[in-house]
Amino acid sequence: MITYKFNISRSKYEKFIVPVALFLLILTFVNPGMESVHRWISIGTVKLNIAMIALPIVLIELWNALKTKGLKYGNVGAFIIILVLLFQPDASQLTGFAIPMMIMISRKTNSKVIRLLIISVFSLFIILSWTYLDNLPPVNYVERIVNMVADMGFLWLILGVISLAILPMPFLLFPPKCAELISRCIGYYYIIIILSALLGNFPVPLMGYGVSPIVGFYISLIWYVNSKYNENAV
Repeated sequence: MITYKFNISRSKYEKFIVPVALFLLILTFVNPGMESVHRWISIGTVKLNIAMIALPIVLIELWNALKTKGLKYGNVGAFIIILVLLFQPDASQLTGFAIPMMIMISRKTNSKVIRLLIISVFSLFIILSWTYLDNLPPVNYVERIVNMVADMGFLWLILGVISLAILPMPFLLFPPKCAELISRCIGYYYIIIILSALLGNFPVPLMGYGVSPIVGFYISLIWYVNSKYNENAV
């Protein structure tokens, strides 16, 4: 019996994903911002939270870079992005990005020195981001959407919590065999930003108002479905 494996080839443009994402993150500082907070790029009346769109695909591309280009490219790319997130500032996205990157880099090196250095530096950034939080007041339909759902009734609250819990489940419980590590790291990213939203004034993924988290999640979901397709195609 002859079997066939269908592979969706990586686009030649994918090498530009991380530089473009970094450019967009830096571009947020061109906007006036709100009370010295720079997380958005305005397109007309629409404000896009670039980190919520870009970080899932950046995690995927840096994982690919760690496999093909080595630690140096992945370390430098992650460090610059974390630095930008620190100055935006955005503790939720920084933490959600830094912890999966620490896991991926630690798994890709046998050097205890490099592992300790990365964990120490990235952990310092996380601590700083939570020490110097922004002073933006929470918006009910963004940061306090869970409270609004709770006000609708206990059943709605349970359904809302379940919907949030479902988000990272495919990545964690059913990772593609060829990409288990990065799949679980994407799941960790969503768990962290969900918990951050419950602990502080940060946008709630998907439930909160705005297209940015929806776009970011669907980028992750498209990658996941594509990876599962490649895994199961015969």
